[in-house]
Formats: sequence, structure tokens, C-alpha cells
Amino acid sequence: MLAGLAVRFAFVASYDAQTTTRMQVLARAGLRSMIFGGHHIAIDKQEISNATLLTRDQGLQWFDERGNLLGSEGLIAEGAVPPNAGARIVTSGDRTFDTFAMPIINPKTGANVGMVRASEWNEQRRKQLYGLDTGLAIGTTLAVIGSGLGGLALARRAVRPVAQTFRTLRDFTADASHELRGPLTAIAGNADAGLRDERDPERDRSRFEAIADGARQMSRLTSDLLLLASADRSLESDLFVVDVGSVLQKLAQRYEKQSTDAGVTLAVASGRSAIAYGNPDQIERIVANLIENALRYTPRGGSVRVEVVRDRAYLRVVVRDTGIGIAPEHHDRVFDRFWRADPARAKEGSGLGLSIARALARRHGGDVAVASSLGAGSEFTASFPTRPPRVE
Repeated sequence: MLAGLAVRFAFVASYDAQTTTRMQVLARAGLRSMIFGGHHIAIDKQEISNATLLTRDQGLQWFDERGNLLGSEGLIAEGAVPPNAGARIVTSGDRTFDTFAMPIINPKTGANVGMVRASEWNEQRRKQLYGLDTGLAIGTTLAVIGSGLGGLALARRAVRPVAQTFRTLRDFTADASHELRGPLTAIAGNADAGLRDERDPERDRSRFEAIADGARQMSRLTSDLLLLASADRSLESDLFVVDVGSVLQKLAQRYEKQSTDAGVTLAVASGRSAIAYGNPDQIERIVANLIENALRYTPRGGSVRVEVVRDRAYLRVVVRDTGIGIAPEHHDRVFDRFWRADPARAKEGSGLGLSIARALARRHGGDVAVASSLGAGSEFTASFPTRPPRVE
């Protein structure tokens, strides 16, 4: 009996802590849609949408400094429920929501101008607690009857998937918090201000559109983290025929200005039959991460070459650069989250690009490999199946 109560207490405490962390991440993400103008704030849902961040049980609400609702997105509590800073439980009809609210700080004045609140319907929590209580009751009954060893085995079996879920969620929230801390708000605010600048909008428009595009890339990165957190999900619904050659040409145009500004020659070559199977957005993200990594670590005057080769059942995208290279003992570490070959460039990039590229490639039935040596450049090869991968 005491063991069952201890397990339930630990489960509730851990679940509540994870929920609070998840709500904090969503609330920070909600800040990126804020538009600051003098003493007033507004929400811009057209430029950057939070839809990719929300599950069907989650929602976001924005309030001004008087507690008036400015807008909402996703599943939220019905009626005018004023926000309170921190974690709260809000009841609406027959639904109960876990919420977390944080202040909206004007980056120019430092004043508190409102509140953003993330919400999550805790029906899943109720179901899990019900399942846990049911399991504990059965285990306790069996223990009372005389099957102590059987009850212990049942408890371990019940806790194992819960512990695995907690570990996965902990890793995800750590990565998401790192990525969403500041850059989303800064990029979105600069893009919105630039696109509305009347001084010379035609001259500056391309620059601000690039900033907005960077924010959209960050939003796609958040989707990638959500995908990493649910790595056991089937790829069957995401299978499409992908023209990798067209993807490379699109990326060549996207990074043309960046490579020119960096003084690096970017050359892209692809064969006529460059077809793979998978999710086109994820394949584009994989190759984009490899190109960004090559440009970042290639000094001025160097070159980056991207080509496609077909090898038996796989289509391989090879990204070669004449950059600083990677020591052999670090070849495996380059795919670790937040690890960088050059610590002096810690402020460049997120440190997640290569780890996400490899994880997404493996989800497609392929992989990302590296061949490099110090001072001689690097070669990253992403492989994709040319036939639909077997799905369960």
C-alpha cells in the first residue's frame, strides 16, 4: 500500500513538473507573435504562426496590461478567465486546464505591457492517473492475496514506459527551451518592424524578408524537435516522391547571398534522375543543415560543393567543403546536440543542425556520415532510399 502511494506521489510530482516546463516553452513561443508599438501591443498571426507548436489539446492566449484578451489560438478555456502569473489550474465547464502565464516585456522600454498564457487540457493526465490508479489497485490486491513478487514485477513493468516518456520529454523540453529562448522574439520583432518601416521599404524589404525567413526556419526547427520527441511515429503518412535535384536548386538560391557575403564559392550539381522517397520538408531541412554547417566553417576564399550520386538503392547528397576540418576523434561527437567543433563560434547556429539532420535521415531509412581531417575540409553524406522504406 505504502509503495503504491509513493509511486503515485512520484508520478504526479514528475508529471506536474514536466507539464509546467512544457507550458513555459509554449508561453515563450507565444511571445514571438507580439508587435510592440509605443505603449501598445498587438498580435501578428499572419507572419509567423504558432500552429506548428500546438497539439490539439493546447492553446495560447494574449492579454494586455489590464487583463483584456487580445487574441487566442488553439484549445483554451471558455469565458473571460483573467491571467495570473505562474502555473495555475483553470476550470471551464467540464474541462480543466493546466496553464502557465508569463509577462510580456517591451524590449525597448522594459515595461510589463501584458501577459501570455499557455494552456493544456489535462484530460490525458486524468486518463494516465486513472490507468496508474487501476494498475496500482490490481497490484496491491495481488500483493495482499499473496503474490508479492508478482506485484513488484507488475509495478516495474507499469513504471518503465512512464520513465521512458519522462526521459524523452525532458530531453525535448531542454532542447526546445534552448532554441526558443530569445531568438524567436528578436527575429519576429525585427522582421515585423522592418516590413513596416516607411523610410525606404523597397530598399530594405529584401533584408527584412530574409529575417522573416529565418524566423520561419526556427519555427520549422521547432517542428523537427517535436518530431524527435515522437521518434516512434510511423513515416507512412509523410511518404512522397521527392525531386532532390529541385530541392538543391532551391537551396542554392536561398544561400547564394550568404555564401557571397562570406566570400565562399557555393556550387550545386545534381543528376537528372535525383528521386527519393520521404517528407520533402524534412529532406530539405537535412540538406539545408549540411550546407549551413559547411558555410559556417569554411573561411573566406574557400568553396562548398553539393552533388547528388546514386548508389544502389540509395540517393546520396554529398556536401564537400574546404573548411577547417574535424579531428578524427571528434567525428562521432559532431552529431551530439549542442556540440561544436570550434568553441569560438559558440554563438553561431544552435548546435542542433547535424544531430537533427542525422535523426531525420535515419527516420527515412538513411543516414548522415562524415569524413574529415583537420585543415583538409569535410565531407558530409546524407543518404535517402530510392524506394519507399518499409513502414510498420
